Amino acid sequence: MSTQRLAIALLILAGGVLGSIAVFARERTYVVPAKAEPESIPLTLEGEVPAGFTLRTFDVEGICCQGCSSKLHGALMALDGLSAAAVDPYRKTVSALARADIPNERLEAALTFDKYRAHAR
Repeated sequence: MSTQRLAIALLILAGGVLGSIAVFARERTYVVPAKAEPESIPLTLEGEVPAGFTLRTFDVEGICCQGCSSKLHGALMALDGLSAAAVDPYRKTVSALARADIPNERLEAALTFDKYRAHAR
């Protein structure tokens, strides 16, 4: 048999196998997860400071992009006692509305991980 006829026979065989797999395959069960709309992280906090809260600002080394902003914002908002947070990647600062009884060291610790190092102003 010539190589050309052998190649055609292999293509037909492969097509038959793939076609049978497609026909006899089970129903699809995987569903692509829906993504939530991206959260807009403010650069600054504005407005009235609620009673019992203080506005704190931290200089954070290691911020380079919006991805850093979302990591820092998420880490800070995971703490109890925070009302709001803002990250300015251009000025390399993070601001937070925190309860007055929360020490700066706790907020610094939440913002100090991986390549980030936070220091209260």
